[in-house]
Amino acid sequence: MKKLFLAVCFNILLLAQNTAHARIVEVNQISQTPSPEYVSQSTQVEGMPNPQNTEEVIDFFKNRFENAATSHISDIGDLSKSDAMSVQHSAEYIAQMQEQNKSTFEKIYDQAMKRISGSESEDASVTSPTTFYELAPEKQQAAVKELSQPNIPVVNVTLPTGRNILAPAKEHIPYLLASFNILPSGLIQVREDITVVANGQKLKHGLIKVLPKFSKSRAGVEKKLDIQLMNVSVNGKQVPYVLEEIGNNIYIKPQQEYSLQPGVYNYTFNYLVDRKLWYYDDFTEFYWDVAGSYLNLVVTSANAIVSIPDGKNFLSQNVIIGYPKRLSFNRAVVAALDTNALGFASTTPLLPAEGMYLLVSLDKNVFMEPGASRRFVWFVTDYGDILFAFAGLAAVLISYILSWKYLQRNKLKLKTSFKQTAPISRFLLTGKFDKTAFVASLLDMYKKNIIDIQKQDGSILLIKKTDDMSTLSRAEKNVINNLFLGKESVITANDANMLKFNRAENIMEKSAKLTLKMLSLQLNIGYLLFSIGMLILTEIAIAYLGINPLQTGLILFSSTLTIAFYIWVLNKKYKSKITGYALKTFAAIFIVLAVLFMSIYIKLISSLVLAGIVYVIFEYSELFMKRSGSSKNKTKEIDELRKYLESNVPVITYGHEFINQQANIFALDLVPMYPKNEQNGRVYKLDIALELVRILS
Repeated sequence: MKKLFLAVCFNILLLAQNTAHARIVEVNQISQTPSPEYVSQSTQVEGMPNPQNTEEVIDFFKNRFENAATSHISDIGDLSKSDAMSVQHSAEYIAQMQEQNKSTFEKIYDQAMKRISGSESEDASVTSPTTFYELAPEKQQAAVKELSQPNIPVVNVTLPTGRNILAPAKEHIPYLLASFNILPSGLIQVREDITVVANGQKLKHGLIKVLPKFSKSRAGVEKKLDIQLMNVSVNGKQVPYVLEEIGNNIYIKPQQEYSLQPGVYNYTFNYLVDRKLWYYDDFTEFYWDVAGSYLNLVVTSANAIVSIPDGKNFLSQNVIIGYPKRLSFNRAVVAALDTNALGFASTTPLLPAEGMYLLVSLDKNVFMEPGASRRFVWFVTDYGDILFAFAGLAAVLISYILSWKYLQRNKLKLKTSFKQTAPISRFLLTGKFDKTAFVASLLDMYKKNIIDIQKQDGSILLIKKTDDMSTLSRAEKNVINNLFLGKESVITANDANMLKFNRAENIMEKSAKLTLKMLSLQLNIGYLLFSIGMLILTEIAIAYLGINPLQTGLILFSSTLTIAFYIWVLNKKYKSKITGYALKTFAAIFIVLAVLFMSIYIKLISSLVLAGIVYVIFEYSELFMKRSGSSKNKTKEIDELRKYLESNVPVITYGHEFINQQANIFALDLVPMYPKNEQNGRVYKLDIALELVRILS
């Protein structure tokens, strides 16, 4: 309803200029209103049934139901449970369910239901004993007399009209009055007064109202309703309620769960509805199910008032009660409360899942034709989630393409705190961590005077020279601790110690991979943050279109986070093929479930696009971690180091720089260029390093 703020302001100004108001008469005055002789203008509108022809009206409603989306009653589970919602289904199935779980309260209506089901004529249903409390006094007295039998417990109920009645002491709705004030702009002010008798069964946490998310035209065209909740009160005291959007329904439910103690309660719902009117060529149509939006409860007396702008008239009106494929035209009455107000009242109780359908046709000139700006707002309401989702995907893709072109042209110049070592240099150049890279790490520790590498009697020995490892990285410290256990200071490179060397190599390999990932993150943090930011902005924009933006936003964020985690599981490499297959199958299932979960709140295509954005971000990051990605600048630095080592062999060989560059010479496969000589013989370990690689391999 945020999108209709200007429309609401316009209506307030419009109404402020018009001091004449419709005289709305309470439904309890129907018995004194000479309504049987009054019928509003009976102009036959093209496409509308003749209100005087019962069969034609019933056929009309049947055709509407054939085009309407219906839900199977089995979807709500046991009808006796508190979460069972009113749905539309065949009378045969509902009758079977009722017969299996019939309560004492339902038996009260056995006689009336037999007449309704066809065992007697439908006309008799109007004259059958009823608890419709607003009928003539003699019928009310008859109902009270029937309820006063010793085997039927009753309670005293004060209706919103101020009238006291006796009602069965079973959980049900004794009275329901829905008032619809249709404004010239097409906005509808709705007030519903509902009296409930609660006993802790289905109304454990208060009354929850369910509205359809979409309105459907005669041609089957759907449009999303725009609803703004004004307030909800219980026994005159306002209670915090919120709108919650789930699937094809909108729930008006308590903001915080609370326990409703057994008793009698008067609920009042006030809300605004837009896009409920359908504009046809010759008339405008208002359609509403008065009794089909509550918990699975019996409604004893259902009533409605429909009012339109002052000085306007109705073209035709109809009310019909029952199940979609079993409708009755004679279970309700229509009364003129004023020239611009109609009253509708049921004359028999409504069983669970029965609807009370109002169909009112109005003069097209009564309402302002929606303008271009309003139609655009409606378009955004209907398709905004798809538009925003594709816009977010396009932004992420464009960001990826532009950043990749930067890398290909080598225009990305970012400074990083990356510490380049010999094993990391080899890892960047070859794309893998091999034995040579591991031995290069040992040469680095030799340079730092932590260990010594010697050859004695045909065996290669590693000798620990000091316990002071402050100059080593965390990974290098772990390597030393795994090679030299306890008080060991010498280790021989042989089969007996091969497990120690393999563990040490794994430690260095994990450290190198982590270093490369951190390098990629540092070089591409701007693009990564932009992509994630666009994903979050897309979710915020989509959530803002929802009935409950906070709820929708949390659902989208948690779902995309779940998808991101399981995409990571899919991309991860596993040593065991069976384990990898099982985990990847599990991850794929959860990704599908996360997409379907999002589709409960937004369109399926929007959910798929959001999942696609997450996938693109992952692929973007993976590509930038490769040699041809963001590390290309670092590989260029390594190439320059190689050229330096190749072009300065004499200087390095006969100088003090040899010991500092020995690990790099070995990692970059430049050993043949640097033979052993008198100048470097004391620190020369390249020959031993080559032999160590052969032993470890």
